Amino acid sequence: MTPGETERALKILTEHAWDREVTWGQIRQWSENFGGGHTAAAEENKIALIALTRFLYFGKRLVREMLRSIYRDHFESPLIQAIRRHLRHSKDAGLIRAIFHQERNATRFIGMGNPSESGAHLLYYFRQINRLPKDMFVDMGTAFVETMPGKTLSFLKATNPSVRRYVFFDDLVGSGQQSRDYLSKNLQRIRRRYPSIELRFMCLFATSKGIEGLNAPEFFDGKAMCLFELDDTYKAFHPSQRYFPDALSPNFDAGVFRAMAIHYGSQLVPDHPLGYKDGQLMLGFTHNTPDNTLPIFWNEGRTAPWEPIFVRYGKVY
Repeated sequence: MTPGETERALKILTEHAWDREVTWGQIRQWSENFGGGHTAAAEENKIALIALTRFLYFGKRLVREMLRSIYRDHFESPLIQAIRRHLRHSKDAGLIRAIFHQERNATRFIGMGNPSESGAHLLYYFRQINRLPKDMFVDMGTAFVETMPGKTLSFLKATNPSVRRYVFFDDLVGSGQQSRDYLSKNLQRIRRRYPSIELRFMCLFATSKGIEGLNAPEFFDGKAMCLFELDDTYKAFHPSQRYFPDALSPNFDAGVFRAMAIHYGSQLVPDHPLGYKDGQLMLGFTHNTPDNTLPIFWNEGRTAPWEPIFVRYGKVY
């Protein structure tokens, strides 16, 4: 890509794909981070801007459509199909719909983490776009309570015995380690007390490794699903990466970009210069940017001066 082609591509992205949530001024400000720390400043700037044209950003409209799709494709349709099979492939649409509403009303969606985190945040829009009753949404502490907090014999008690299905929800599963840490103890305790309850997991994006881990028998046993699975081709510097085709040459060198990402990323996030657990993603959402994404896109410069282009709002523990 020539500089002119890069500028035109970025202006099209800001106007259309990115819903004007990123301005040309912000792009220029971000590109000025690359001031020659690894190679000549002009070369770094050119390569950074070309790389930016390959970033996968999901604005408000697209996120809402994905929330509609995941409900339809991974909750409503499979449940209706299961009901039809149970009714020996009945074509009685009224009966099927009535049973579906019973099953839907016996379902609760739980955002991963506490109510302030992204999983719970997205459930607000998930409820709106799919026109669902608000009592279908709870947090873990509302769905289950400790009978004897701090005691050895304490167990988790369901606050609503009529609920037959709990669906845990998140925006993205990267390595899957945080999700497994959060769920491991609670899922075992729920199953021990309520073996007939169905436990499921849904997310918009998941790495192949992350979703595989959540589908292990001790977690969701094959009932964890995502709308988009991110295989190794979504890692920016994997040999089979999909971001940087040969057509970007001769003005773009993926090897130089990798060296830049490591050079600056090491200053920004020393333990994870290419993203948490070496995520190497180039992906962000309107509500946040995951830490599995390259820090050069999202870091706010707390350890070294830096202006982000897709801000990440990190958790304060």
